[in-house]
Amino acid sequence: MALGIYIEYMPRAGCRDTLLSRLREEAERCRRDDEGCLRMEVAVPQKVDDQRIFLIELWRDRAALDAHSSKPGHSHAWQESLVESKRVSVCDVLASPGAQ
Repeated sequence: MALGIYIEYMPRAGCRDTLLSRLREEAERCRRDDEGCLRMEVAVPQKVDDQRIFLIELWRDRAALDAHSSKPGHSHAWQESLVESKRVSVCDVLASPGAQ
């Protein structure tokens, strides 16, 4: 079963653009390099004063996510200075294009 990771970031004041840029780079790298990464999206609310950033991930299965997480150098430590708060939900994906 496919796994979805849904992350809501609230950037620290003055850090939104930097966080957004880094997340876009990370998403591109995962889509390109990580087998089993079916989708990696960075999204922002349309409401102008809403500073949140969302990262939406779709992984083929737990093994693909575990392989991604155990890659040498894999760390989210770079986010700490940029993020005020972060909420993560890991979900079984029941229906999605690309999820088998």
